[in-house]
Amino acid sequence: MQSVPSTVHERFADVALRRPEAPALIDEDGPVTYAELQAAGSRLARALVSLCTDDDRLIAARLGRSRSAPVGFLGILGSGRGYLPIDPDYPPARRSFLLDDSGTRLVVTDGALEPDETLVAKVDSLSIAVRGTGSVQSWQDVPAGTAYVIYTSGSTGAPKGCVVGHDQVLALLDACAEEFAFRPADVWTVFHSFSFDFSVWELWGALLNGSTAVLVPQQVARDPDAFVRLLTAHQVTVVSQTPSMFGFLVGRLRRDSRSLPHLRYAVLGGEAVNLQDALVWLEGDMAPNALLVNMYGITETTVHVTYGVLDAHICRSPELKHTPIGRPLRHLEVSLRDSAGQPVADGTPGEIWVAGSGVASGYLGRPELTQQRFVTDSAEDVPERYYRSGDWAIRQADGTLYYIGRVDGQVKLRGHRIELGEVEAALTSLVGVRGVACALKVNQAGQHILVAYLVTGPDADLDPGRIRAHLGDRLPAHLRPHQFKRVTSLPVTANGKLDRAALPALPGLDWPTSSVRI
Repeated sequence: MQSVPSTVHERFADVALRRPEAPALIDEDGPVTYAELQAAGSRLARALVSLCTDDDRLIAARLGRSRSAPVGFLGILGSGRGYLPIDPDYPPARRSFLLDDSGTRLVVTDGALEPDETLVAKVDSLSIAVRGTGSVQSWQDVPAGTAYVIYTSGSTGAPKGCVVGHDQVLALLDACAEEFAFRPADVWTVFHSFSFDFSVWELWGALLNGSTAVLVPQQVARDPDAFVRLLTAHQVTVVSQTPSMFGFLVGRLRRDSRSLPHLRYAVLGGEAVNLQDALVWLEGDMAPNALLVNMYGITETTVHVTYGVLDAHICRSPELKHTPIGRPLRHLEVSLRDSAGQPVADGTPGEIWVAGSGVASGYLGRPELTQQRFVTDSAEDVPERYYRSGDWAIRQADGTLYYIGRVDGQVKLRGHRIELGEVEAALTSLVGVRGVACALKVNQAGQHILVAYLVTGPDADLDPGRIRAHLGDRLPAHLRPHQFKRVTSLPVTANGKLDRAALPALPGLDWPTSSVRI
């Protein structure tokens, strides 16, 4: 009996062998066949093998939304290393932090080199560079079998790298094969940044099922009209969206009385679903042949944890108080726990603990944090390694899970997980800022936005324009607040902790500068 490929790139090679002339992906330059993609990845892999040392277990991939990205990922994986995706649109300080923190020495890029990088090889349109400041300080934390490291927002002010293996990615896709009827004829969109783990599902879900991946240019992803045209032109059958972006898509289809008859699956994830948007989608027959699927997930448990189909009956239920997220995928177990770590009964809120073959190895170079969040527990009789999510949920007697919210200061906005502490740390570094807190609020359009509340000195030379410029050099766009509000002080609870719930009611002060640049 032939063995099943045990790595992402080996499984891709198996698909390419069976479907060499089929279109693997489509970008702005046209289609690329499976054979062409496999050949390009192999050329890069051979070059990387000749340049790597035994300590190079992770290679940075600073690649845009084009064919260069999957070629780069396949080449890095084929060389026996894991890839670190770095969005080239991130601010320079963020890009540098990811490289320095991970200790990566080699960089594969389709763009310009950084000042501390030296070109060592060219493979087709890709450059391989060595970093003058690179080290392998964290290589011990990159175990054999690592597929990628994706950085998530950090509560201490610094992002943290989550180490995910081939086994975890394949376990996710194999589990989803039981819930979805994917087929080679499917056309998927790859809508999200490769530094956001939703893209792992989009890209490898398409390629390892023998389907076609349409790489959505960033300018199209930001334009609902252009995105609808892309969905129609390529007759897309599988689309993945955060609920925020899904709302824009629903609004545009509703305005133009259009539908997507070719669509088979619309997958939502990354944040709580707006059930009104889901209801408009369903009752408006915007995708009459598609299932609307809500999938709760976490980077540390490899993209998706649960699967639940949304229908009009569910969305209209008068008893519905929280977001339905379905049931765990077959390779995972969800246990709801109280503050003492003990399992709670059905109908009682508890923190989501996740165990199973999708749980990541841990955090890169952060053993103490790994120990805190990845725990071994036998409260349910069998010792299991769990990831403590910090998310609060409730399970009904029929096994359906409902998402309630965050336990701590972490929020999700437009699909991105944001540790408010990271944003607050960047704002605290501003001269003249004496106190800062961030919180989500709903604006007049019904959308969630991130607001920063700042206590500043009377002589502080600050205004929203200067603050935005400061953050633009330090944080990626999804971490930057939409509004800045100057306040006299920050509210606290009776036990002296920040009262985030009281922030929106605070009266605002004028900014002290004479020329306020909004």
